[in-house]
Amino acid sequence: MTNLKPNFTSAALSLFTQLKRLSLLTLCLSPLTALAHLEKNIDLNGGHYDYYGEYHCHQQACRQAPSRYSFSTRLKTSINTRDQEDFYNKDDWPHWMMVSQCQTVRIQILEATSVVPVSWTNPRNCEIREGKWTDPYTGEEFVRAARLEIDHIIPLSYANAANGYQWDDQKRMQFANDPLNLIPVSRDINRKKRDRGIGSWRPPEEDFHCEYAAAWRDVSTKYDLDLFIRDRSRVNNILEDCDIPERDFEDESLKREVRVNGIPLPL
Repeated sequence: MTNLKPNFTSAALSLFTQLKRLSLLTLCLSPLTALAHLEKNIDLNGGHYDYYGEYHCHQQACRQAPSRYSFSTRLKTSINTRDQEDFYNKDDWPHWMMVSQCQTVRIQILEATSVVPVSWTNPRNCEIREGKWTDPYTGEEFVRAARLEIDHIIPLSYANAANGYQWDDQKRMQFANDPLNLIPVSRDINRKKRDRGIGSWRPPEEDFHCEYAAAWRDVSTKYDLDLFIRDRSRVNNILEDCDIPERDFEDESLKREVRVNGIPLPL
């Protein structure tokens, strides 16, 4: 299908309105049952963390990582692409959790962000076939859900490489499924972004830079995530020219709202 580039401002406002349908969505995620030592897959480094937060090597070239609970240490003081990839284990960051019958967080995000009623691939409404979405990263418009992916604005491997590896299972699962950090974008742009921080990658659509930087700021604030210096500086530099106030996460009234289009609207 041919990609069209609509008026970005009107499309974003329309998407903002549609996401209000998610205002009552809450992620009632039960505590994640920790995986036993032998049940976990190993990361690219050749090891993994056990239930007690200790890192175990299982391959000869494996480099030892600090305990999850050694708060005086971190995986690194500046982002390193190799370490970011090597020490990230998907088993530690379970996402697309089931929240309603056969629907995952991913499906509910897609349904809420479509500006038209979606069509489904089956009578149980488990998978979306078509709708209408505007990718805020590029401004492109899409109809087929299969052409979209849900991006973690702050990538999971980035969070893990910062201080996220020190979080408990429940907090990592909540971060991985939080609508505040999720946004539907095209498969192509998501793969171009990969797991890069805001210091090395911004959306091609410049009109979205303020909202993108605000999302980085507010998600990191909500979870006490220590952004790396380069990314923290980039966020501050971008927001100097933006009029998006910080969110007060102590305000209980904000917890029932959902972010739209990357714009921080706390759940």
